[in-house]
Amino acid sequence: MSADNSSFTGPPPGPPQPHQPRWAWWVVGIVIPLVGIIVTIMASRPDSSDDKSVQSAPTRSSAAASPTATGGSADESAAQPGKSAKAAKAAFGPKVIEADTTNSGSYIEFDASEPVVVANSMLKGADLIISASTGGAPDLFVPDSHMTLAPLPGSGAAPTAEECAQSVDRNGTYTLPATRGGGFCLATDQGRTVYLKVLTAPSAGPAKLEVTVW
Repeated sequence: MSADNSSFTGPPPGPPQPHQPRWAWWVVGIVIPLVGIIVTIMASRPDSSDDKSVQSAPTRSSAAASPTATGGSADESAAQPGKSAKAAKAAFGPKVIEADTTNSGSYIEFDASEPVVVANSMLKGADLIISASTGGAPDLFVPDSHMTLAPLPGSGAAPTAEECAQSVDRNGTYTLPATRGGGFCLATDQGRTVYLKVLTAPSAGPAKLEVTVW
């Protein structure tokens, strides 16, 4: 027995473990941070669909801005008196009214819903007087000598409100002869524009005037 025990040397040794080179750990130490940097960059970069949405945004903004620009030009057109007057609808007429020319004549108010005519008596707020007090053909007068009466050619189409307003601005005066067939434009003290055409103009009796009020 003692001989057998002395000859026992234990289990045989296992296979030798492979030796890892030092450069392997060095490579791992570089690769892992590098991968982390690449992942971070890719995650923070917007994809192509986001780029498309960003690029298309100015186009939508430009399209949305177009109505505003159009609205601005429309507001500017409305602010111009001529264009707004041209588009205005007549508040009265064209319709024929009568006004007596005898003696001190008739006072006419155009700012009411329809013209108010008062013969041989003063009318507060009157915009025009037609009278043959000087003898002969009657004349048109603006109370207080306001320069708001202008002549127009009697022939041809009736003027627009714009044309009447421009005529008063250029050629306004306070008195003109009320010649038969003559056309006249008038600006009232409340800002209305009037066109009247003299159909008849006797030295006494009723004159007939075709009137349009804007």
